[in-house]
Amino acid sequence: MESISALEFLLISNNHQTLSIVADGLGKIGVRFNFAANSDAGRDYIGRHKFDGIIVDLDVPGAQDLILSIRRGPSNPGATIFACMPRGNMSPVAIVPGANVLFPQPLTSESVASLVSASRPTILGERRRFFRHRVELPVRLTVNNGQRRAMMRTLSEGGMSVYMVEAVERATVVAFAFELPSEDLITGKGAVVWANNEGMVGIKFVFLRDPGDVVLQKWCRQMQASAD
Repeated sequence: MESISALEFLLISNNHQTLSIVADGLGKIGVRFNFAANSDAGRDYIGRHKFDGIIVDLDVPGAQDLILSIRRGPSNPGATIFACMPRGNMSPVAIVPGANVLFPQPLTSESVASLVSASRPTILGERRRFFRHRVELPVRLTVNNGQRRAMMRTLSEGGMSVYMVEAVERATVVAFAFELPSEDLITGKGAVVWANNEGMVGIKFVFLRDPGDVVLQKWCRQMQASAD
């Protein structure tokens, strides 16, 4: 079974003490993490990388808006978000829309390690749902009423990355059809959430026609089980 040490975290804080405590807490359970000093840097990082957990210091300006943008964005909407209560706020009760877990004050490395460890089942469940399987499958796409061919490079329960010769813009809605190696046909619609200059495009599934959702979920989990 996948260990918690395989997870990738991001900490967003501009406070040295918070950084030291979180680093020590995550170090106790072997979790790796990256660091951003403000909301803008954190937003840029989150747009370019996939994270299992994101720790947001609520003392950082724009922290709550950042949390909401993560939930509404295409890159890490399912990440488990931990919010560090503002310094001086000792209350264990707070409403932070979009956050899964609150780190109370005073922040300690023990509380960080304990709360992250307790969130392990949720984090790993989300990771399995979006685990990217490497594939080489042809895909038929319909973009703006035109037919295009693409080659799939990765596939998860939540979406796929494909190589396309013709450029396509972010937020474009596409219809797709492809066959799994099991020869099951998967059809549905998706939205382009990223594209680079090398012809790679990320498509998030909006819906899959029955029974495609069940078939794809079963296939992905079989692939995950064989890799464990």
